Amino acid sequence: MCPSHKSPLAHPLSSLRRKEGLSHAAYAQLIARKHAELGFGTMAARREKIARWESGKVTPELTAQFTIARLHGVPRAEVLRLGWPHWLHVADEPSVPLCAPWTAEEALRSLRALTRSGRTPAPDDARFTVCAGSVDQLLTRWQESTRTQPPAPHRAGRPPADATVTALETRHHQLRKLCRTEAPSTSRVLADAELRMVTELLHSASYGTELGSRLLTAAAHAACLTGLLAYELGDQAHAQAAYVAALRAGVLARDPEPGLWALVLLAAQQATQGAPANALRLLAPADQPPHGPIRAASPLPAVVHITRQAARTLLEPVAHTSPGDDFTATELDVLIRHTFTYDALPAAAIAPQAHRGHTSPSGISSRERLV
Repeated sequence: MCPSHKSPLAHPLSSLRRKEGLSHAAYAQLIARKHAELGFGTMAARREKIARWESGKVTPELTAQFTIARLHGVPRAEVLRLGWPHWLHVADEPSVPLCAPWTAEEALRSLRALTRSGRTPAPDDARFTVCAGSVDQLLTRWQESTRTQPPAPHRAGRPPADATVTALETRHHQLRKLCRTEAPSTSRVLADAELRMVTELLHSASYGTELGSRLLTAAAHAACLTGLLAYELGDQAHAQAAYVAALRAGVLARDPEPGLWALVLLAAQQATQGAPANALRLLAPADQPPHGPIRAASPLPAVVHITRQAARTLLEPVAHTSPGDDFTATELDVLIRHTFTYDALPAAAIAPQAHRGHTSPSGISSRERLV
C-alpha cells in the first residue's frame, strides 16, 4: 500500500525529489519542461500537483509517470509492469546510465547520482553490464555525441574563482599520488569527496566555456579515480557507473583525455571480469581520439596498446602467449593502477614496450615490466 501523508515513511517520489535537492516548485517545473520535450504536451507546473502525488491520494497520469521515469532513468516497461508508485523504487537502485540521452542535463544528473550512490555500499546482487549489445550501444552513443558536441550546461549561480578551479586540479593530482601508498578504502573517501565538490560547483555555479570545460574535465578525472578505487574494492557496478559518467563529462568538456581514460578503465574492468571481447570493442575507437590529439606526455597511447594486448591474451591465452610471458588479469590491474595514479610519469617506460608489442626484454617478466 502506498504511504499516506500521515505515514512516518516518505513517499518514494518524495525521496527521489529530495535526492535531487529540489523543492516541490522546482521539481514541478522540471517535470513540466520534460513533459513537453517528450511530446506529451503542456503540463501545469504547480507545486501543489507534486504535493498531491506525494500524499499518496492522487496518482499521476501515465504521461506524467513516463516523464518522471525518463528523468530518473527508469524504462517505460518497468512503469507499466510495476505500476504506481512501485516502479519508483527502481530509480533508487544502483544503475549504469547507458541508455539515458547524451545531453548536458543527463551528464550532470549522472554525476550527481554517482556522488549519492557512493555513500552507501552496493547490494551484493549489484552487477555491472557485460552484454556486448549494451557495450556497442554505449560506444555508438558516445561517438555520436562527440561528433554533435552537445552544448555545455549553463547555470545562473555565482561563478567560482579561477584559483578555486586551479586548486581543485592541483588537489586531484595530489590525491592520485596519495593513492599510490594508501589503501583503496582510505583513498576512496577522499576521491568521493573530491567528486562531490566538483559536482556541486557544476550544479550551483555559473561558468563560461573555458571555466566550464576545466570543471567538467576535473569531474571526469575525479569520476575515473573514484571508479578505479571502487573497482579495487570489488564494487563493480559503481565502478562502471563512474566510468560512464566520466565519458559523459568528457564529451561536454571537449577534452579527449578523460574520456579515453574512462574507455581504458572500462575495458580493463571488462577484461578482468571475464569479458575480454568487450574490452577489445571499447578500445577500438581509442586510436582516433575525439576533439583532437591528446597531450604529448600522456601515457594513454601506450596504455591502450598494452590493454588491448592483455585483452587478446585473456580472450585466447594459447594463441597470444609464449612461455614466461603470459598476461594475467592481476598484471593488467597493476598496469592500470600505476599508469593512472602516476599520470604522465610512466610514459617513457611504457611506450617502448608498447611499440615492441607483447615481447619482454631478456630476463624481465611481464609482472616486473608493469611494476
